[in-house]
Amino acid sequence: MPTAIVTGGAIRIGRAMALHLAGKGFDIALLYHSSSTASEETIQSIRSNGVQCRGYSEDLRKLDEAFIEKIFQDFDNVELLINSAANFIQENIEQTQLKTLVDTLNLNLMFPYLLMREYKRKVNKGLIINILDERVEKTIPTFAAYSVSKVALKHLTELAAVEWGQTIRVNGIAPGLILSPQGGPPDYLERAAKKVPARTHGNIENLLQALDYLMENQFVNGETLFVDGGSFLR
Repeated sequence: MPTAIVTGGAIRIGRAMALHLAGKGFDIALLYHSSSTASEETIQSIRSNGVQCRGYSEDLRKLDEAFIEKIFQDFDNVELLINSAANFIQENIEQTQLKTLVDTLNLNLMFPYLLMREYKRKVNKGLIINILDERVEKTIPTFAAYSVSKVALKHLTELAAVEWGQTIRVNGIAPGLILSPQGGPPDYLERAAKKVPARTHGNIENLLQALDYLMENQFVNGETLFVDGGSFLR
């Protein structure tokens, strides 16, 4: 069976994509920040599809290249990498603490950079998908470090698509109003949907459809697929 590496795979978008891929017959290398009830439940849910799943609990902000290499040693049939792990801290430029800046750039940009490079060296086939954000086309100072990291990740996606396109396709998915922020009010999506051109919010299924499209269309490379109801245009 082919293997997919999914970072941030224990919760939210990463979890949904890992489960979706398991349903398609992929073994899963699941990366998450720390062991928890959520991570164990996700691993068991993945295995219930009759596939293998190995969990890796690691602080990805540490940029441990030995850890990255170990993942590829554990699996010899990797065909897909999804970089979904990210933090999302509400500090504008002036408010941004040094720790926020370093942690955000390490997790949202530097680790994907290193993981993608190792994927190229060890696998050199298949598909890489980076989870971006509709904010990459906007200029909103709130969540400044996060926005900078995602814009840079989009550019990295495009650079890799050009450099590696002969053997690896590299694309991005930029979600819009799909999930409420962790700890957000119950009516967050409904209120925020008023600002979306489509006047509604999306759901996880919309992102999984985007994932399927990028997996199936072998001539899409270097693309960022916005799944946001047109919000990035505003």
